[in-house]
Amino acid sequence: MFAYSWAESEDEIEQSTTLTWEDAACHDSNGALTALFFSDEIPDIELAKAICSTCPLVEPCLRGALVRREPVGVWGGQLFSDGVVIPRKRKRGRPPKVAAVAPSEQTLHSASGTESLRRLEHLGARLKTA
Repeated sequence: MFAYSWAESEDEIEQSTTLTWEDAACHDSNGALTALFFSDEIPDIELAKAICSTCPLVEPCLRGALVRREPVGVWGGQLFSDGVVIPRKRKRGRPPKVAAVAPSEQTLHSASGTESLRRLEHLGARLKTA
């Protein structure tokens, strides 16, 4: 992943990162995570965004999705619907009269690790039985 090369003077070491799409966090070689990134379920969407948050290629992925006007899915950590980024997917039905309070950043980080593992284990078990 990292290539080291020495510059003209040996004291100066240049580190270049050459990342390819195979280094993306969503790349699992068998497409098992594809359903997660194109799901309509809110927990799946949140997990896909969490996976994107750990990816080193989040910026080029998002830029490419914007250029292509991707119709749906999670791209570069953002949710797309009809080719535009939307902040979050609403539940079906009528919206509540009182707006829900958004969880804090600290709450999301503390809960996302354990929940993400459980969600991925559940997804893996579901794929094995299918």
